[in-house]
Amino acid sequence: MDYCKLFDGNNGHIAYRKLQGKKASVVFFGGFASSMDGTKATAIYKFCQENDVALVLFDYFGHGHSSGNFIDYAISDWQKNCAKVMSELTSDKQIIIGSSMGGWLMLLTALQFPEKIAALIGISSAPDFTEDLIFKQLSGKQKEELDSRGVIDFTSEHCTYKITKNLIEDGRKNLLLNKKTIDINCPVRLLHSINDKDVPYQTSLNLAEKIKSTDVEVHLIKSAEHNMSDNHSLEVLFKTIREFCNQTAFCDF
Repeated sequence: MDYCKLFDGNNGHIAYRKLQGKKASVVFFGGFASSMDGTKATAIYKFCQENDVALVLFDYFGHGHSSGNFIDYAISDWQKNCAKVMSELTSDKQIIIGSSMGGWLMLLTALQFPEKIAALIGISSAPDFTEDLIFKQLSGKQKEELDSRGVIDFTSEHCTYKITKNLIEDGRKNLLLNKKTIDINCPVRLLHSINDKDVPYQTSLNLAEKIKSTDVEVHLIKSAEHNMSDNHSLEVLFKTIREFCNQTAFCDF
């Protein structure tokens, strides 16, 4: 599938796909080391196309079709990509869908652009994962190697990633779960699998407690995996989008 390029000065380009629609406006923030060619992004594109919903899909720097090497970037860089997309590719209030790391970036972006957010939908949201799910899981030897070499191989349930010292240190500048409250006031839905082996579902429960909005719901699915790209999980996601549209009265399914 073709894509467009959003240039960011001398930093390169952000690859994106955009659909026009009259019923709502959605932006999808993908996960760590994912791309807009993935199963979930492709399914969201098809849903929005079939339901006249405006959509922006994009790849962060070092991901997919965008510029750069993956190991050269960190959370702050990818959040700036999100901000660039929100500023230059959207106009109306947006429903942001954030998957895994994208759930963290979704929250950071909502704090930066509260006036541009209609609602948030987190899928296996992973705020603070660089600290809680990576650094704290490293052995003493791995931490020494990370400090001396600046990069290590880290194996999760499904894949091995290059983890840099910069990623960990930058992540600490963006932590959210160490705050008493997270000053987000829009409607929020957090979808998570009880069987998630990468990000415990308790993360979404913790988020729900900390987010300031009173319109926050957590939807737990027992059978899905972390990526929540199975048919049932996708149907729950699409139902959530429809409910937000009806609730906010800016589209009619």
